[in-house]
Amino acid sequence: MTLRNHLLALVVSTTFGAAAFAADVPDDPPAASSDGADAEAALYGQSITLPRQAVACAERIADYMPRFQRFYDAWKTENATRIANGGRFIHEQAAKGNVDADAGMIKLADADVERLRKTSTELLARHCQLMLESMAPPATN
Repeated sequence: MTLRNHLLALVVSTTFGAAAFAADVPDDPPAASSDGADAEAALYGQSITLPRQAVACAERIADYMPRFQRFYDAWKTENATRIANGGRFIHEQAAKGNVDADAGMIKLADADVERLRKTSTELLARHCQLMLESMAPPATN
């Protein structure tokens, strides 16, 4: 897979939430449960974009940031190894293509934030709730 395809996969995974609420599609958050470099790269991308999106959520949703932080910290701890592997993979691929991976990820995250800031409060709340749900540990019976 080429660097362009890897970055495209990251774009799709990191912007899914914004596109989903804009298109008003079903509430299924992107799954990042499969193994492999692409899944780990997606987790790395989420580790960068989710906190930035949370800031946009907190701008219009009272008490969002403490809830987000609790879910995010647990999610990041649980996925730390896979996130680190994904970060290495992204940076290795970017270096091969002479691309600044960090700048690219920040640019994608900033674009997501701008879309969130322009959406309705109802759709923003839906997206922000989906973010929390996507980080929640699986329910046990």
